[in-house]
Amino acid sequence: MEVWQIFLFVSLLFAAFGIAWALFSPFAFIYSALFSRRNHTRMLDELRQRIQVTVDNYGRDPLTNKKSPTFGEDVTEAKYVQANYVIGPGWWNQFIGGWHSFIGGKINSYDDILMLARQNCLQSLREQAAEGGYDEVINVRLETARLSALSNQKNQNKFIEIFAYGTAVKYS
Repeated sequence: MEVWQIFLFVSLLFAAFGIAWALFSPFAFIYSALFSRRNHTRMLDELRQRIQVTVDNYGRDPLTNKKSPTFGEDVTEAKYVQANYVIGPGWWNQFIGGWHSFIGGKINSYDDILMLARQNCLQSLREQAAEGGYDEVINVRLETARLSALSNQKNQNKFIEIFAYGTAVKYS
């Protein structure tokens, strides 16, 4: 194979990649507009079912933000539990969020994404407590961070990390 043939092959490869990217972006945007809300709703419904199973097994929600164990109960074991969830909005969500930031108003497009991340973290704490046989998780806290590879670039995906932690306790 000669040098000009290799150069031609590489040039065609780059051209094909550029055409594929130019065609992919509009289709991905349309797909996100049509199906992202539906996908998030489905994920939230599945998560609500998992939460309901856990709450039914305990008879109550084992998570609480009280700072100390139940008064009068002796704690036999305690363990630090944590969970995190990283999620990014779809292209449609970012478009709607950008539009609302331009014209003003409440940005509802991120609400389902944040709820999904928060509830997933909290459910992970519930499941960790159930696996260890703990009675409840006290002092539950949530932290939120906005992530991006390079924070000085405006035209890039934004990711949100939710971090939940607490102390799982067993009573005698």
